[in-house]
Amino acid sequence: MNDEMRFVARLPGAGQRTLQLPALRAAQARQNEREREREPERVPAREAEQELDGTPEPADAPRTHPVEVPGMRAGSRPAELARCILLSRDVELAQALASVAVGAGVQLLPCREVEQAAAYRDEVILVGQDAVGEIGSRLAASTLILVGTEEHQDVLWRAAATSPGARVAVLPAAAAWLGEYLGELGLHSGRARITLVAGAGGGAGTSTFASLLAATATLEGSRTLLLDADPHSAGLWPILKPREPDGLGWEDLESSRGQLSPGQLAEILPLAQGTAVLSWVRNPGSFVPSEALLAEVLAASRRIYDHIVIDAGHVTGVPASVAGLANTRLLLLAARSSNAAAGTGRRLADRLGERAGDWNLVLTGKLASGTDTRALAQRAGMGLGGYFAPSRAIARGAADGSLMNVLVRRSLRRTVAMLGRGPAPEAGQAA
Repeated sequence: MNDEMRFVARLPGAGQRTLQLPALRAAQARQNEREREREPERVPAREAEQELDGTPEPADAPRTHPVEVPGMRAGSRPAELARCILLSRDVELAQALASVAVGAGVQLLPCREVEQAAAYRDEVILVGQDAVGEIGSRLAASTLILVGTEEHQDVLWRAAATSPGARVAVLPAAAAWLGEYLGELGLHSGRARITLVAGAGGGAGTSTFASLLAATATLEGSRTLLLDADPHSAGLWPILKPREPDGLGWEDLESSRGQLSPGQLAEILPLAQGTAVLSWVRNPGSFVPSEALLAEVLAASRRIYDHIVIDAGHVTGVPASVAGLANTRLLLLAARSSNAAAGTGRRLADRLGERAGDWNLVLTGKLASGTDTRALAQRAGMGLGGYFAPSRAIARGAADGSLMNVLVRRSLRRTVAMLGRGPAPEAGQAA
């Protein structure tokens, strides 16, 4: 690859399409304090080994137990970028396509020879007007987009007729469409597993459970982001920390311009026991993120974190684009009696329709003895994720702003991790 093709991957101006925030410089100046917060807090061995399954805590038990968290930092590894391949020797065309790719947050990898492009046959391949005659059998099964200018559109359409499934993008008219297509490619890139937590009504405890699930993932060694996407949220920080965190929140992203940089996003987000958190820091609900901004944050986060847990609020308000990205969807239902749960289950099935089967039901609250949890899930048209029992320790930790510290109990960590994985393998009844 010669120098004139190499410039496509580092087009001038590409580095300027990053998050621009007035508060960013001050947040970075406070980095040293946040680094100290990332240091693991060790639990005394005797306390860490306590197993109190179903046993009331002693009256003189400490109110909080600091949890040991892995010493890791999301921004310490390179962010994964979505990419597409360009097969072309036309420098002007490559330059135009690089501009489109940069705007979509996608890396463009240029190839001059079809043999090079064939090594990436499982990825999206843009084939320039000068190379459409070389597609052949080596790229026949690939996702192809034939690109060129208006003066060459006849060549592109003739090539598309002999390449089933190939799309055609005639520039400059198709630049907007191509940008959206590559943007979708970028949105679905990255390694992160996404767990969506929503509630069937008030009092289900979605914020509490989502926070514990995210903290459990961190304790298991994952780089984790807890994302507050509930438009009616009062913010997550009151249950996570007794003081205002050092870092930025949704209210600061209101003035963001341009594409979110994954590495920069990881640097500006505050931490709670090693878990990155994006919520409202000072003014809950002052700025409700749009679906587009939420999608942009997820696209950036998927490339830098291993696990993303989303507190989505009420299930009926979850954007379809966000639900579509989730690997696991957990619907929390506060079922305080079998009759009430049955009625709510039927209403959920009617309200969600065909989408009900995409969710796993997690029952919370105090269930009546003999309640058939499997039947409740079936009535709602969902798989059964399990039962999350109420706990005085959890309620006390949330009230004190030290919720994550309750995970010192290994039995609780196992329960939360199991519920987060999805449907329970066996039917069960409440004791």
